[in-house]
Amino acid sequence: MGFYRKLSSQFYMYVFVFIFTTVLLQYFKSRTKLDTFVPLTHNNSVTRRLDNEHVKQDLKQRLHFVFPDFRRKSVLPLSCPLLFSGNSSEQKRAMIVKRVPKQLDYYQKQAKNCEHFKEDYITHPLTQEEKDFPIAYSILVYKDLAQVERLLRAIYRPQNYYCIHIDLKADRNFRKTLSLIANCFENVFITKISVNVQWGTFTVLEPELVCMEELWKYKTWKYFINLTGQEFPLRTNGELVKVLKIYNGTNDVSGTVKRANKQRWAKAGKPPAGILPGKGSVHITVNRHYVDYILHNQTAHDFLDWCNKTSVPDETYFASLNHNPQLGIRGSVNGYVEPYIMNSRFKNWGNLPCGGKVVRQICIFGIEDLPVLFGRSELFANKFYWDFQPLTLDCMEELLYNRTRDGYLNKMKFNSMLYENLQFLKNRT
Repeated sequence: MGFYRKLSSQFYMYVFVFIFTTVLLQYFKSRTKLDTFVPLTHNNSVTRRLDNEHVKQDLKQRLHFVFPDFRRKSVLPLSCPLLFSGNSSEQKRAMIVKRVPKQLDYYQKQAKNCEHFKEDYITHPLTQEEKDFPIAYSILVYKDLAQVERLLRAIYRPQNYYCIHIDLKADRNFRKTLSLIANCFENVFITKISVNVQWGTFTVLEPELVCMEELWKYKTWKYFINLTGQEFPLRTNGELVKVLKIYNGTNDVSGTVKRANKQRWAKAGKPPAGILPGKGSVHITVNRHYVDYILHNQTAHDFLDWCNKTSVPDETYFASLNHNPQLGIRGSVNGYVEPYIMNSRFKNWGNLPCGGKVVRQICIFGIEDLPVLFGRSELFANKFYWDFQPLTLDCMEELLYNRTRDGYLNKMKFNSMLYENLQFLKNRT
């Protein structure tokens, strides 16, 4: 009898433990849906609790989105915070880290199950402000699919639009695999036309115009930003929206007459419509009306024909249109203001020490550039090589993730003063 009484008491104890454990797990599961976040930094707690009731209430008013736990949860072999602070010992260790990049067949297998593939992507607008401010992108690529996919993942939001131009020279399997990835998203597409891009010729400019044409049919986007596959964002999507709202329709297109090489235009004759040509970057951040003007205005077409007779037309076309106020392009600049400081892109042409390596006069960012990159206020950084000091991009991705998370939780203050005093905002037409 004592044996059965003992057995019965053990049974009830097990039942009690089971019920208690089940209730506890359900409690933590429900809490996790609201406030559990997995950062990429290895020195943070896996579970992050919201600090106060104000933040909790703010989250409940958001778009019913649970900040995703990216599948890249593996601990990096070094400390990104130390690398961003310029720790020399950590820098030496980071420079010898090697990476075996994921092969094309990996992405082909992953992209065959789109729902699974998109688990790494933010597939809901994080805030109403971002949802109401779509951005259009062109991305010109030709190699290093892993780097291209990482860039797309970093900037992807469902309200934005992404036009990808694959160079005609690109590997066939590269094209096939990237097309599979694009097919997983309604707002990502590959251009119908592929150009054989050659530096110094019209072919550098042509893919941008192709993407503008294909993006134009989407009626909601506010700004257009053009990228290459070797860039990475310095700002989160939420910060980009705040910056572009400060722009308030102003175009960010660099331009100079003093440093222009007029020999490039020697055989082209007189430009149309009294346009004073200048030199600038092909990388731009422009409003919808600027794109409309390029696509549908006869003066823009005539000037494009003129630029096609010059050398390096991509450095002339966008810049000249934005710095000739008589053309009436909204958000353009009132003439050439020297020097023009562009906020669209951070590039190191030798004006700062290069911690990576210099290729064709531009710095390829490396480990020792991370402290500089951390403090820059531009929108994007150009450029990175996938096979050069790979922890550089790893840490940039970690930084962007953490800033996105902290912005979403209202734990990071946006410094609007960095952008309200930009020179080109004071000289718009």
